[in-house]
Amino acid sequence: MLGEQLQKLYNLQELERQSEQMEDNLKRHPGKKELWSLRKKIEQAEISCSDMGEKIASLKKELASTNLKSRELDSEIKTLEKKIYSGEVKTMKELSKLQGKQETLKKALDENDEKELKLMEELEILEKTLFSEKQEMINMKREYNQKRLKTLEEIDKIKIEMERINTERDKLLTDISSELLDKYEKVKKQKKQPVAFVQSGKCSGCRMEVSVMVAREVNRHEGIVYCESCGRILM
Repeated sequence: MLGEQLQKLYNLQELERQSEQMEDNLKRHPGKKELWSLRKKIEQAEISCSDMGEKIASLKKELASTNLKSRELDSEIKTLEKKIYSGEVKTMKELSKLQGKQETLKKALDENDEKELKLMEELEILEKTLFSEKQEMINMKREYNQKRLKTLEEIDKIKIEMERINTERDKLLTDISSELLDKYEKVKKQKKQPVAFVQSGKCSGCRMEVSVMVAREVNRHEGIVYCESCGRILM
């Protein structure tokens, strides 16, 4: 009778060990860390794309302003050119002044055109980069959703197994005497695995040899026997 009770006690210990392992698996599931890391990358990509979008909008605004200035300068240059060749200019001093102003405007137009070209090049690079990053972000979100579904599926399996283990544990608790359970819990406060086998004359818990007398008492199953070295319940 005691031998049967001790076997059930050992089975209880194994179920509790498995349950703890399952709980640890839930807490340390690698999928959770992978999802967190991927989520951070997606968030960073979203911020980067948003910043780049704002930069592109600003460049487009600046480009439009630069383009407008080019048209205005070009218009002023053409107006001066008409005036110079219209015959309205009567003196060399006036002609020289108009030509000097025209040269200044042409120089300003060249500088503005150069600025416009640089803005267009920068805008093209940014738009290509933004497109590339958006595609990468789409891929990361797709990967995230796939990993999330897989992780949830694995976690559900662990939870189902935990329910099975806990159901078996609860049933065992009703089959083991309260006296034996009390002794089990007392030892468990000191040792994570309170029950141990005597194997080849040694306690399977601490691996220390047990005396011949203790080994005989364990085999007789007449009473609860504790390891002389670690205090575990022997069976």
